[in-house]
Amino acid sequence: MALLPLCSVKGAPGVTTAACALGAVWPRERPTPIVVECDPAGGDLAARFGLEVTRGVVSLTVALERAHDVATVADRNPLLEHAQQLRGGLHVVVAPTSPEEMRVPLDRLAEDLSILAHAGCDVIADCGRLESWGARERTPVARLIQRAGVVVMVARPTLEEIQHLHAWLPFLNALRVQVLVLLSQRGPYPPEEIAAALDIPVIGTLPFDPAGAAVLSGGGRGIPGRSLSLLRAARGVADTLAARLPATVLGSAAQPSPQGSGPLPLAEGA
Repeated sequence: MALLPLCSVKGAPGVTTAACALGAVWPRERPTPIVVECDPAGGDLAARFGLEVTRGVVSLTVALERAHDVATVADRNPLLEHAQQLRGGLHVVVAPTSPEEMRVPLDRLAEDLSILAHAGCDVIADCGRLESWGARERTPVARLIQRAGVVVMVARPTLEEIQHLHAWLPFLNALRVQVLVLLSQRGPYPPEEIAAALDIPVIGTLPFDPAGAAVLSGGGRGIPGRSLSLLRAARGVADTLAARLPATVLGSAAQPSPQGSGPLPLAEGA
């Protein structure tokens, strides 16, 4: 089981879409994926898919606060207890939309999410944009990344975004974590050139796909999952990421993911 944070820097969109796309096509041989919203600015999934906000990181935080030892509750996989399931099967732990309401839950998740990630699931943490003051202080997201040991930075292949990402590399390298780049949408620079310029691996590219983005944003009903170039590309990225994560032994607490078998649309009629 593993914890995989996804982040972006200034101007980069699509972290939530990327997290959901990866979770939707996560390899079968891995444990069930759960997308957990850890964005300091607040979550989007509840509004996108008409989900209740009280069941998610808020209720999870309350349960963790009541537990004397997180390891004792981790055995029963509390992430699934506080997750909601989208059409198609993807489990998500939603966050409130208010940054103020996220402050306490995120502080708790920064300490405990890496422990909970070993309770039978692969956790994809949607951490949103890195906060500018985080380069000077260990923010909750920075602590979460450090505990995970890896971070996937989502960025467009444009000069301005690559420059912004390059400016953050000293901070990320100081956390002593593996930094990976996931390119999103269109830009003039190929992955090989970006990887060479940043001296960090580029694990793939998610294409500009309005239909796929609409499905992953709660719209686009009736679009077949197999026709979405976004999900086809995400499958290759998910396979690459899974190969870099620790191997797991699947038992009663860690069931193979149903998301990896065939197309997994997040909308009806697919």
